[in-house]
Amino acid sequence: MSKSIEAMWKQGFVSEGELSAPKVNDLYNRKSQNTVDKLQKMFAVNIKAIVIGALVMLVVMSLIGAPWLGVYICALLTPLVLIAKKELIKSHNLSKGQSSLEYLESFDTWLKDSINAYSKYYRFFYPLFYIGMVTQGLASNAGGKVMALLLKHYPTEYVFLDIPGYVWAVITVMFLLVVRYSEALYRLDLDIIYGRQFKKLDELIADMRALKAQQ
Repeated sequence: MSKSIEAMWKQGFVSEGELSAPKVNDLYNRKSQNTVDKLQKMFAVNIKAIVIGALVMLVVMSLIGAPWLGVYICALLTPLVLIAKKELIKSHNLSKGQSSLEYLESFDTWLKDSINAYSKYYRFFYPLFYIGMVTQGLASNAGGKVMALLLKHYPTEYVFLDIPGYVWAVITVMFLLVVRYSEALYRLDLDIIYGRQFKKLDELIADMRALKAQQ
């Protein structure tokens, strides 16, 4: 596509730095809109996936005898869904009465702000999720049996709530790691799901800026 644009770019432009070749404008508009539409559809699908995943977790946890953990996970995911819907609405409300490049730049700015909003929540989400999973594990019958077995084979005088001190140490270290790397974990997950599309968006913006600068 870049080659075809460069070839048509040489055909001329209007004054004040705006693209004038209709075919170039059309290519820009279609490419820009396709990129944005695809990302917005992916965001919408992700919202539905979170809702369905929360309901599935609630059912599964109820079936294995941990309904409160299912409710807890749903409660953690609810703000995430609300944030996602709010941010998606913002993206649809971006003004399209501007050039393709300006629209993409506006979308890119929104995207970065949206990622920052998610990052702030995930700093709390992952640690709270970890606490919920650990609490359920320790409070369950299976967890109690494991703790009793550990105390039998690896006795210690440091015991709190029937849980060996060394287990508390491991739990604490893991918790600190989750807190420390919660945002990095979110961004890794983001890159796995959307990384390819984000790269295409960056490349498209870079190409359009470069071509515009050549006039």
